[in-house]
Amino acid sequence: MDDIWARDIHQLRDPQRRWLRHTYQEGLGFRFLATRGGRPPRLDQPRSGCEIVRARARLLRLVREQSLDAVLALAECSRRSLFRWQAAYARGGLAALVPERRGPRTPALKHPAWVEQVVIAVRLHTYWNAKRISAELRRREIAQVGQWWIERLFDDLGTARPSGPRERGPRYERATPNSLWHIDLKGPFFIQLGRGRYLKTYLVGLVDDHSRYVLGLRIQTDQRAAPILEWMRDCFELCGRPLDLMSDNGSPFVVWMPGVLTGFGKTLRELAVRHIKTQVNSPWTNGKIEAFWATLKREVLDREIFRSLEDAERAIERFARYYNYHRLHGEIGWLTPAERYDGTPFTDRGFEHVPALAHLQGWLEDLRAAA
Repeated sequence: MDDIWARDIHQLRDPQRRWLRHTYQEGLGFRFLATRGGRPPRLDQPRSGCEIVRARARLLRLVREQSLDAVLALAECSRRSLFRWQAAYARGGLAALVPERRGPRTPALKHPAWVEQVVIAVRLHTYWNAKRISAELRRREIAQVGQWWIERLFDDLGTARPSGPRERGPRYERATPNSLWHIDLKGPFFIQLGRGRYLKTYLVGLVDDHSRYVLGLRIQTDQRAAPILEWMRDCFELCGRPLDLMSDNGSPFVVWMPGVLTGFGKTLRELAVRHIKTQVNSPWTNGKIEAFWATLKREVLDREIFRSLEDAERAIERFARYYNYHRLHGEIGWLTPAERYDGTPFTDRGFEHVPALAHLQGWLEDLRAAA
């Protein structure tokens, strides 16, 4: 490691300090960053505006009384700064020597106070990030608010939630709907029917790859393939047959015997649908439906308590309708899955049809009317 040493033996660096290469230099009794143009760091307090005007006026007076070279020899300013100050003084006198404010010439736009209240209320009830809040307010025609303005607002309030960029895996997406579907069986989930009585259940879902549209969502009490196949045929009847269907390697989709097909595989072969199996121990290969399970768990399963199988069926049916037609999806450009799947227009205004915010619709209308 290369070090830069002082010329005098009494000005050697402190041996207890670790120096970085080409970063620090030593001068007469001080050490400074080499990237600062050879000048020692200024440790004094910043001067006030009056002191700066007085110093600039003194240098201009010296230019008139002596010469430009004499002032430059003082090394207090550059030639360019002197010419700029001379032009400003000739144009406006001492008032023109007042230092200008750094930063943009026009102040940053401030949104009305009611917009800040709406953003804070949405954050408290949903814990959405700034990018999602900005998209939701824009598409629901509440307010045109940028992501970075919301980030600054959260930072000012001490509620910022910074996070580093996540490392993304290989990304793929089919170009058209019904080109590839994803199917998965998730569970078990337990419903408490009474004191000490629990019902074991499983969730089965079908998601379109291109649009993230939930084609089917079912809850059942076992992992048998027969009800899944009957339900899947109903989905084919309603939505059409896909070209490919992707599943993981678990039961009841795959049997660990070469050349042997399960009832699931035989059904797909009869319907002329190609079966694509994910890599072993690689759930991200089937990531579209895995992301849907995470959303369902976060917004429904972790928030609601079910006391019967019928309660759970009604809850997942409501969520599937909300997910397809009312919930904006960040991976498809903040559209709803229905907009991408069959072109269903998004007509929501305000907080209607958002389960976590629907009770604030009246408050939002009163707030906007009073603004």
